[in-house]
Amino acid sequence: MKKKAAAAVLMAAVTIFMIACGGSNDAGNGAAPESEETAEAEEESADTEGTGTEYIFEAEYTVLEGLEGLGVSGSPTGIGLAKEKASASNGFYVGELGTSSPITFVITSDADAAATLKGVFGSNALGNCSWNPESFIVTVNGEAVQYEEFTTDNGMDANDQENFKTKNLGEIQLKAGENEIVFVAGDNTYRSNLPSAPSIDCLKITTEAALSMEEVVENIE
Repeated sequence: MKKKAAAAVLMAAVTIFMIACGGSNDAGNGAAPESEETAEAEEESADTEGTGTEYIFEAEYTVLEGLEGLGVSGSPTGIGLAKEKASASNGFYVGELGTSSPITFVITSDADAAATLKGVFGSNALGNCSWNPESFIVTVNGEAVQYEEFTTDNGMDANDQENFKTKNLGEIQLKAGENEIVFVAGDNTYRSNLPSAPSIDCLKITTEAALSMEEVVENIE
């Protein structure tokens, strides 16, 4: 009897220890531990809460007529700034940009709204470069965006000079109606001692508002 009583006490102690350590006496029934279920629920909430809709706007569909860029041999103008690249979104981007080739996205919003602005940028055949609000100017409705510095560089292959990467430029405020988001070369000497800008593949804007852009599709036809 004493042995049976001791065994019962030992079994109860093991059960208490398992519960205290997050274990379960439901082993084999397929139920996930409560901590895992909670973590999964929190992860799903983080992915969906307050994200809104992500809109993608192509740089090659902005107005290019009248713009003058910075070419290695001769300056490309107008639709000559739109270039083909398989790795680019939609297969095209705009490059060889200088102070006379600001890229302007005219985005129409159905309401005043906060938004997250991201850009997909390439090296513009410049090699490794650092960009900040002084060397590469970004404005929204005439107000400069104070984003964190980022870099562009070539890919693993030295010939991959348009190594496109998505860069988060931060939170912006959109107004109901038309909004102008402008990208232009700032204070730098990255290309033959002239101010240049990274290549621009596209914009990604995440917001609760409904957005649209009138596209100049003939730029790449």
